[in-house]
Amino acid sequence: MKQKKKILKLSGKDWDIVKLKGTKLSDFRRQNEIQKTVSKSFLKKKYKETKKCIICNSKKIKFKTKILNIDFVQCGKCNHVFRKFYYDDKILDNYWDKEGDLINVHSHDGQSNFRSKYLSDPKVKTVLKFIKKRKKIKWADLGCGNGEFLSQVKRRGVDAYGFDLNKKDIDLAKKKKLKVYKSDLNNFIKICNSKKIKFDIVSATGYFDMVNEPVNELKQVSKNMNKNGILMIDVPDFNSVTHELIRFFPDISIRHLSGAQRSSFTLKSLNYFLKKNGFKILFRWHYGLDIYMIMNSLIHRNRNLENSNLMKVLTKRFNDLQKIFDEEEKSDTLFFIAKKT
Repeated sequence: MKQKKKILKLSGKDWDIVKLKGTKLSDFRRQNEIQKTVSKSFLKKKYKETKKCIICNSKKIKFKTKILNIDFVQCGKCNHVFRKFYYDDKILDNYWDKEGDLINVHSHDGQSNFRSKYLSDPKVKTVLKFIKKRKKIKWADLGCGNGEFLSQVKRRGVDAYGFDLNKKDIDLAKKKKLKVYKSDLNNFIKICNSKKIKFDIVSATGYFDMVNEPVNELKQVSKNMNKNGILMIDVPDFNSVTHELIRFFPDISIRHLSGAQRSSFTLKSLNYFLKKNGFKILFRWHYGLDIYMIMNSLIHRNRNLENSNLMKVLTKRFNDLQKIFDEEEKSDTLFFIAKKT
């Protein structure tokens, strides 16, 4: 009798939190104001109520939390968390095109270069370890933004493609000579089909938690992947310390559970999402910014902490402290590598 192979796991990821996010009171307040502005913007738009789970179709859903007046519900079957109300794709397309500049990462060259080198490149290297094919690899990045991730893919000699709805981001990505399109997934796949392109690797960072119908989109992606294709998925974890703090202190929330975020995966719902749609999980990486969320909660409550010894220690020993949450599997990121079966 064959034994099931264990999923490979890795804990911890090194960050320079000052360069990545900034640890001044003004940095935290700016992120909180973005969160508030986004939520207010979506509350003004015409919405519809969600009647069943967007992952498993169960009707057993109940209220879970309210963040900046946005209601989130949870499925009783797969534990997926999602906004109670949703918006038509046309409204979303227009938002990301016209208003997405507010939350997209594309305005600071220094930060973008730092993110590309220290956030994106380690992921690219890790993913490539799971593909046997070594020549003519084709890689698609869903919601590619300004191309900071794809630039590292291309740097490693891989044929890189991507799409995004935000024009400013796509213009920046094109300046990096990347094969990117201002498009949604449907039109991107039509373009790829016309060129007879199928992908060996697909990456999705903060993508499937944003779209209205993640299951339908994953099915479309799967059809455009080669046999044994590799999927890298990176989404927020609702059961993390970070999300717990957001629920405890919703008025000072940052990063997650905004009006723009359609859903928040749990380990159970992401497992269901991947396995039910033909993907075998190979690898999980535990990492996150939960210490950063603790810093946010503290400094918002008392601005005098900005220059305190506490903040200095939290900043200096950030990676050491964060690894505790990573090893406890309570960090805020669900990073998986899976194979199409």
